[in-house]
Amino acid sequence: MKPITTQPSNSQLIDRKILLLLRRKGAQTIEGLTMLTGIGWGQAFLSVDRLSRTGKVSLTPVYPSEYRVSIGRAVH
Repeated sequence: MKPITTQPSNSQLIDRKILLLLRRKGAQTIEGLTMLTGIGWGQAFLSVDRLSRTGKVSLTPVYPSEYRVSIGRAVH
């Protein structure tokens, strides 16, 4: 019997890409993440939302409607 292998979902791949970029480049705005990764704004926003809910990234307000995204405490 062959072992079942599962491929990561598109959202998991985007989350990994964002976390890797934050580790390499440091804190970024969502706009910065979209420019540096080539991921659309909506997908980046959803990924940051998912990652912030699990503590993998943290958000710091920069301007009234802009946030800086950085690696959270849940990521080692």
